[in-house]
Amino acid sequence: MSHPSSQFSAPKSYVGTWVATLLLIVGFVIGLLIFPPMFEKPSAEASSGVLFIGRFHPILLHMPVGALGLLCIMELACLTRSGEEKLGPAALLTLWVGAAGSVAAVLAGIMLSREGGYEGGNFTLHQTLALVGTAGVLLALVVRIMAMGQGSQELLHGYRAVFFLSFGVMGLGAHFGGNMSHGSKFLTEHAPEPMKSQMIGMEKWMLGFVEKPKTPPPAALPPTAPPALPNPDPTKPSTNAPTATVTPPAPPSTTPVLGGIAPPIMAGTDKLVFQHVILPILEAKCNKCHNEEKSKGDLRMDSFEMVMKGGENGANIVPGKPAESLSIQRIDLPADDDEHMPPDGKDQLTPEETTLLRWWVQQGASATLKVAEAKFPAETQATVDVVLKGQP
Repeated sequence: MSHPSSQFSAPKSYVGTWVATLLLIVGFVIGLLIFPPMFEKPSAEASSGVLFIGRFHPILLHMPVGALGLLCIMELACLTRSGEEKLGPAALLTLWVGAAGSVAAVLAGIMLSREGGYEGGNFTLHQTLALVGTAGVLLALVVRIMAMGQGSQELLHGYRAVFFLSFGVMGLGAHFGGNMSHGSKFLTEHAPEPMKSQMIGMEKWMLGFVEKPKTPPPAALPPTAPPALPNPDPTKPSTNAPTATVTPPAPPSTTPVLGGIAPPIMAGTDKLVFQHVILPILEAKCNKCHNEEKSKGDLRMDSFEMVMKGGENGANIVPGKPAESLSIQRIDLPADDDEHMPPDGKDQLTPEETTLLRWWVQQGASATLKVAEAKFPAETQATVDVVLKGQP
């Protein structure tokens, strides 16, 4: 017979709850077998039905957040024996609803990733931590049913440890998902300074486990002098002594890139139109969906090379031809058009910003045009001044 301190009620049968929980676990496993998690670009396009369900991911993920967040408060009230007897059944139901919501959100998220455009460290951590957190919540659900069925306070303590740990893991996963949707500075940008540095440090530490290190190209070895040949006549000075090889300084690099030449290293206030005027506009209005972590339509707009490369729909920018540039075409569409960019609900470009982008393309979409040499349209000068003020 168990010690009285470990018992809070008589053992009960939870057959219906066990059946519902086992069905939930089996459904989760089958879903993962049908749609295994992907950490790279999908090799084939998913069906419309899969993508349709995947688009519900942003909606479904709110259900487990709300249910499990409420459960945290309920579990604090259940720490006492009387609290457990009053709220235990309600906590179990809330836990099951939260677990079911987690399963649905994770599977929908995996389906959504079949759309493509999701990669990088933030995506890997978001998906991995969501899977681990959901598995932990399912384990916590099993342990709670056992604890309530056996009337064991010790099992309840173990359940709460598993649950709170799993909920924390899911919270971390949600943070990296937020980085994908809103940018890597979304949570840390306005954090208090002592906390901010700690958060950024922990984030970089975690990303270091999943991101591939970017190794610089090996440096070229300096030329070496040929070995000296033996002198057959020691009485005569050797004519085969090695001579130092003088290497003339390399000319400035003019390695061509798409649309122009690589931007030179700048000094002082020698700023470039693309880097200091156009790119900040793209970062504010376009890069949340077109960056290294999340590249909708296989299009990135976070660097000159990526802007000029384009995406799966063709030429993004055609130098000198705004009317043939896909980005300008999408920006010029009516706001209620499904193809309009940025999409409805996102920060829209101002008329001045649109004029600046069109002007830059018309001028040849150069990477090397200097601000001091550019003749901006008169109506955009105020916008240019504001953008430049925010640049170092």
